[in-house]
Amino acid sequence: MTLLIIVLILSGIGLFIYSFFAKDYESEVTNQVSNVHINLMREITELKDKMKSMEENNNRG
Repeated sequence: MTLLIIVLILSGIGLFIYSFFAKDYESEVTNQVSNVHINLMREITELKDKMKSMEENNNRG
């Protein structure tokens, strides 16, 4: 029983220490989402500009 408690305490301490050195996936995902958002906003702006250009050409002709 004592051995089990010691093993659990040591594994808890080991996992706690590991958590400080583990790679931070949250910031990586946040950066990826931010990049996707920026790209989508650029594409939307380009599409709006093209639509505006096409509407102006249709109004002239």
